[in-house]
Amino acid sequence: MRIGINPEKIKKTKISYKNHRVIIPVFIPNNDSYFDNSLKILKKCIKSLLETIDTDNTNITIINNDSKVAVNEFLLELVKLKKIDKYVVSSVNYGKVYSILAEARASYEPFITIADSDVFFFNDWQNSVNEVFEKFKNVGVVGLTPDPHLACYCNNSLIFDKLFQIKKGNIVANYDLELFEKGIGNNQFFNNKKNNWKERQYYLEKDELKVVVGAGHFASTYRKELFHKIPYSNPIYVFPGGELSFLDTPIDKLGYYRVSLNRAKVYHMGNLDTEGFERIKITENKIAKLNIQNNFIYPIVPYFIKKYAVRVIISLNKLAKK
Repeated sequence: MRIGINPEKIKKTKISYKNHRVIIPVFIPNNDSYFDNSLKILKKCIKSLLETIDTDNTNITIINNDSKVAVNEFLLELVKLKKIDKYVVSSVNYGKVYSILAEARASYEPFITIADSDVFFFNDWQNSVNEVFEKFKNVGVVGLTPDPHLACYCNNSLIFDKLFQIKKGNIVANYDLELFEKGIGNNQFFNNKKNNWKERQYYLEKDELKVVVGAGHFASTYRKELFHKIPYSNPIYVFPGGELSFLDTPIDKLGYYRVSLNRAKVYHMGNLDTEGFERIKITENKIAKLNIQNNFIYPIVPYFIKKYAVRVIISLNKLAKK
């Protein structure tokens, strides 16, 4: 039985939509020494995010994959303070890919940044990303730190379409690559037997803006449209989560490109309580007025032909000879 009229029916409150959503999955269990510092690192991650985004144009989703009680208490407080607008809690750990696919597909914002919970965000990263989407057609993924070693990873569409526009040179400062090496504890990560990625990188250039060919997973921005176009397959494992099968390869097959910024706009803190970045000066972070059109050009050449052609190009060492 109901008495009276639901007052919400007559309010006609309009929904406010924003341009960007950041999604961060979190898994910090009890009684595991690997995660001893993870809550401190998560707090630094969220603090740096809140200080570097345009809050008028950005929403935040945090996904709690069955983390310990202290994590839940911290995140609930953020919701209470309206620092984050959406908090998803799972009673079991479904892993990163399962969680982000579900949330990204349910989001309304045209751009979605997916980041690990140990990422420290630097100033003005959103404008840097938006400039790439504005200038380069068919870019679907923009890594927030240079990933030159991933130039050929799930990038058959880019290499096939832009073979004669790809350049090779040194456009990334050593410091920006060394930040990533420090985060993973390997100071020779970008210098292996085949390539020294600190000396030369593959890149594209337009209107004096240079982007590195290749993008990784720990912090990247995606066009929202991707998540409605890729097949609705079910991830199988919690970890490894299946980024290759359920995210990266489908994006490449659709004809989208993977690139990254030529300056590091994030730092991968890992599982150590890192000091130093808290002193970065924060300036105005309003997102510049966007002029990003729906500039995706649907591919004509079938993907299997692109994939085979790129294999030949790489085997003959014909990529970016100039």
